[in-house]
Amino acid sequence: MDWKGNDPEIIILGCSLGGLVAGTLLSKRNHSVLLLKESGYQRSHREKGYRFVPFSSLSEKRLKPILLQKISQALNLPLLTISPEEQRRDKSDLNIQKQKVAFQVILPKSRVDLYSQRSQFQRELSREFPKEVIQIEGFYKEMDHLRHLLMKMKVKEGPRSLFPLRPRSLVKRCLPFPLFSKGGIDERLLPFSTEFRQFIQLQLISWGNYFLDRFPLALAAYVLLSNEESSELISDLDTEELEERVLEGFVHAGGRVEEIESVERISKKWRRGFIVSLKGDRRLFQSKMLILNSPLHRLSNFMDGREKRLLRREKRIQPQYVLLPFFLGIREKVIPVGMRDLLISVLDLKKPFDGGNFILLSLSPKGDETNAPEGRRALTVESLVLFEDWDQTSLIEHQKSVMRHLEHLFPFLDRYIDFTDFSWANEQVPRWSYPNFLYRTDSNFNWREGVVPTRMSKNLYFIGKENFPYLGLEGEVFSGLMVAEQILKRYQ
Repeated sequence: MDWKGNDPEIIILGCSLGGLVAGTLLSKRNHSVLLLKESGYQRSHREKGYRFVPFSSLSEKRLKPILLQKISQALNLPLLTISPEEQRRDKSDLNIQKQKVAFQVILPKSRVDLYSQRSQFQRELSREFPKEVIQIEGFYKEMDHLRHLLMKMKVKEGPRSLFPLRPRSLVKRCLPFPLFSKGGIDERLLPFSTEFRQFIQLQLISWGNYFLDRFPLALAAYVLLSNEESSELISDLDTEELEERVLEGFVHAGGRVEEIESVERISKKWRRGFIVSLKGDRRLFQSKMLILNSPLHRLSNFMDGREKRLLRREKRIQPQYVLLPFFLGIREKVIPVGMRDLLISVLDLKKPFDGGNFILLSLSPKGDETNAPEGRRALTVESLVLFEDWDQTSLIEHQKSVMRHLEHLFPFLDRYIDFTDFSWANEQVPRWSYPNFLYRTDSNFNWREGVVPTRMSKNLYFIGKENFPYLGLEGEVFSGLMVAEQILKRYQ
């Protein structure tokens, strides 16, 4: 496995969090790693004192401390910097902790805040779904039972396991897991009203990048109850800031970064590894191993015909929707009482989710002048456009539909808008690094093992949202840790 010459041992194509985690860990183990970053892609947008960070799932806006701790421990980076004064304040103000809300779900006939305290959350459900109180209590008891079984399994697997992913033991992978024999969440929700069914489905869809009606019950329990514990979720650290910290650690560990416009072709040479040629650039990059770290359906266009396995994997999971970001600078006065900083909204349950009917909405924190001027808030709105219709969709009509939805949530919104920006999406969505999609797959797979494997073929690896799309940011980080571990084992 010794690699001679000046070329890097490993090239990472793309600059998302999972690839940064893998690259930093490998660099810290004295491996030569080169990260190729798209020069034109912007992770965020700043305008007139406002800062906007697009996102593809709620897990990117409400981070789990245990996820940050895993990154910190693996990379030896101090990512969690909470002062002793903040810790004392958090412990003393228990009432505020109990009042925390992970996010808000707005449906045509109901509005539910996901409180961290179960009793408050149950009161919310009882108020919004009064005719189904007993059924709903039974549903959450079943979810609690499944979660208890998951926690027992986690203890047995040990602290080093990337729970909820299945250990790599061949015996354990071949043995069936009894929780999956009870069917999917869609069957379990049949006795409930359309409104409550949609309330549950929206949470499952929006936490990751997986658009499907049929979720295994164990997966539903893991996602729903993890989100319910909102007091443990971190809302004041966004993914762009986290990626910048990990990138700094990568460079400090000896990793190299090169900005490129785009890739012309990726060729695999038998003894010479991979050769990456660029568009409009005479440089060639060569490495023994290659890690792909951008959407698979974009990167597969760069591969030569020898990587047939990669092309088969691409067909297994396809993007169904593009998450289209719009940015608005608004005044604090227009925000209704009780509206949360992060919410999901659907106008009509009988219509498809595209066309502005479904939106994810994120408001910058009140009083945070690093994201908006005083008395203002930065509003990021994510709507859905069918992936296959992206090029033909009239964005002007789509923008009007999204604005009608927003005006339904914010009465008299037009009087309190500083500016709107729809141009960022036109420029950034076509880029090969753009990561915000909802995926769908018709293939059978075990949710603990994922859809797309991290190792594609000899010396070719993939890290992205398609590995474990139902876990959102958590799955992306886990896939980065797994790839680093797989490569390091080859050098032992």
